[in-house]
Amino acid sequence: MKPVDPLIVFRPTVVQRALPGLVALPASLLLTVVLIAFQGERASAAELWQWTSGALIAVVAVTFLPGSDRVTLTPDALVVVGLRRRRIPWAHILRLEVRRSLGVRQVIVWTVDGRGTTLQAPTSPGDPEFEAKVRTLVEWWEVRRSVPAG
Repeated sequence: MKPVDPLIVFRPTVVQRALPGLVALPASLLLTVVLIAFQGERASAAELWQWTSGALIAVVAVTFLPGSDRVTLTPDALVVVGLRRRRIPWAHILRLEVRRSLGVRQVIVWTVDGRGTTLQAPTSPGDPEFEAKVRTLVEWWEVRRSVPAG
């Protein structure tokens, strides 16, 4: 009987899930203040508190609610789940590329049909294990890429 490989799942870290909200929070508050200023009205302290607390609750909810983005390494395929699910057999992957854009490093999976799929995890910054996860991904691909699927 063939041994069963354990599944490995990569997900964005809490910091990576919080970062967009932490950037959007001050930006949305600034936009609100600017819009109020253009209307010529002053917001009451209660209104400012409502907007601030609403935006903060949204950031916390997005950060701590479980996200659906994940990358799963299975014995026969790389499974990418985000807005949709995509199963990429190891044998269909031509190469794995780490690309840097605006200080963020992401893995791009290039397949035999010419498509490039950017993985949502692993990603840097915010993941101190980025390099180890990329090594794991490459090792899995190198071992399994020539194995016929199914």
